[in-house]
Amino acid sequence: MKESLHQDSFAFWGVLVVLLNFVMLHGIGFASDLTFWRHWVTDLQQGVGNFTGDYPPLYVLWLRVVSVIYQVTGLSMETEYELKQFCLFPVFIAHISLAHFVWLRMQKRNWLPEIKTIMMLLVVANPAFYLDGPIWGQVDVLPVTFCVWALWYASKPSTYGRGMALFMLGLLTKFQMIMFLPVFAGLSLRYYKIMWRGLLSMAAMFLLVFLPFIIAGNFTKEFAQAYLSSVGQYPYASMNAGNLWMIFSGNMTPQSRPIFEWAPAFMNPGLLGKIFFVIISIAVMATSFFKRLPVSRVMTLATLNALAFFMILPCMHERYVLAAAVVAIAGIACQKRPAITWAVLLSMVAFLNISMMTSIRGSALWFWIAMLGIAVMFPFMVYAFAPQALERIVQLRKKIAVPGFVPYALIVLIYVVDAGGSYLQQARTAYHLNKGEDFVYNLKLLHQSQGYGNTNIGKTVDNNPLHLNGTLYLNGIGSHAPSKHEYKLPDNATRFTVTCGVDDESGNGVVEFIVKLDNKEIWRSGRMEGRQTATADLDIRGGHKISLETDEMGSKNFDHVDWVNPVIYTE
Repeated sequence: MKESLHQDSFAFWGVLVVLLNFVMLHGIGFASDLTFWRHWVTDLQQGVGNFTGDYPPLYVLWLRVVSVIYQVTGLSMETEYELKQFCLFPVFIAHISLAHFVWLRMQKRNWLPEIKTIMMLLVVANPAFYLDGPIWGQVDVLPVTFCVWALWYASKPSTYGRGMALFMLGLLTKFQMIMFLPVFAGLSLRYYKIMWRGLLSMAAMFLLVFLPFIIAGNFTKEFAQAYLSSVGQYPYASMNAGNLWMIFSGNMTPQSRPIFEWAPAFMNPGLLGKIFFVIISIAVMATSFFKRLPVSRVMTLATLNALAFFMILPCMHERYVLAAAVVAIAGIACQKRPAITWAVLLSMVAFLNISMMTSIRGSALWFWIAMLGIAVMFPFMVYAFAPQALERIVQLRKKIAVPGFVPYALIVLIYVVDAGGSYLQQARTAYHLNKGEDFVYNLKLLHQSQGYGNTNIGKTVDNNPLHLNGTLYLNGIGSHAPSKHEYKLPDNATRFTVTCGVDDESGNGVVEFIVKLDNKEIWRSGRMEGRQTATADLDIRGGHKISLETDEMGSKNFDHVDWVNPVIYTE
């Protein structure tokens, strides 16, 4: 087998990017950041004219599209999977595009097939990309991908203008892409005779993206929020970032504090970091200006500047080092000789930084982990017992030409099917209150206790969507046996209905559900395990308080309990 990356093989890698992103969407996101998405999407349902967030305009325009999707479908933004799915669509497209970029560059490389495979795995299966994107719910891969393509085009005079336009798109998506400005400035000075093309293309892109805000009369406010207000927003030496100032000053320390107790006031991260970074940036700009460099060296300089941006400047977040890893991988793919070690090391640094804030976890991932294990085991069995048969299968696959656009088409298809399925499922299980109805958890809470964790409304005890026997429920109480939730009833309460069971995230919990009215038992479910549900329809006339209780039936391990659609009826 002379080549592992045959002419039509990008489809395989692109499809793998799509599948991995959708699997990782099931991971548990960063709750506070997802709250921002919910707030901004809700805000944008009124249009971009009153947007109050501090994000650059290009991504805000996409969130405006997301807001329309939620308006039209009526889907609940409380379901984390769908929220990340819609908000991160551009990120997934960018990830496919980044993989396509690396694959295209390596078609011209005379490397060993194993080296090419490792390079593709670095961009397709890089854990740092998935922690930051589909798991956490961040968008950093998107602006950096714009900058990767921008560096590729801006390095050549014939496509310099196109590259500068793409750089502007990166800046309009994430202000931190300013980290690449020294490289683009050096290239622009080098191509001073055609610099006007770059300036014109950047200006045109700037006006095009800001046009909706200009029309809405919100340009000045959006520009100030996205760019001016972000300077000095987090005045710390390091904000959860494993960089130089984490060593000297620690986490969340004011950047104006001297790095040593005996040091003079000017020896603080705020001043020293900016001085050191400016020195490196000037050296990078001068090198890209005075030397006619191949695109691989331009990418290397951009990687250095991105790494210095994170490691030396103050006020850094843990995620900002991801840019250095992305550009390093793209740059190595442009080199004649592979230097994969740098890409691996920078990916490791990015992964470790991001993993300090979030991790690959989530009960819904167990299914996909199991599927992956099966998908690996059976081909490996063939490889172990009959390697020639597996080789014939691989050769047969190579003869089947799969167009490179397949991954892009596949992700659109998955979105249509997945979003459509979510819409139908939520439409089927969402409970819409009628006159004289209210959820029991909206009543005055008299007592609450449980064996583990905290009670959640609309989520499980582990903060996942409520699922009973494969069905999603939007309204309910997520708790853990043994538990008791007691509520004060209105005087005119007549009836109580509820569906209950062990949540699917548990699997092997064993519990019993009990309903009491004024401390007198009026219903008991009997022994219940995972994938079982019970429904109660109870007369509660004359009652003053209702108590929803669960018994752990011996062991309380994995007893994740849900009371879904718990409705109180009044006359």
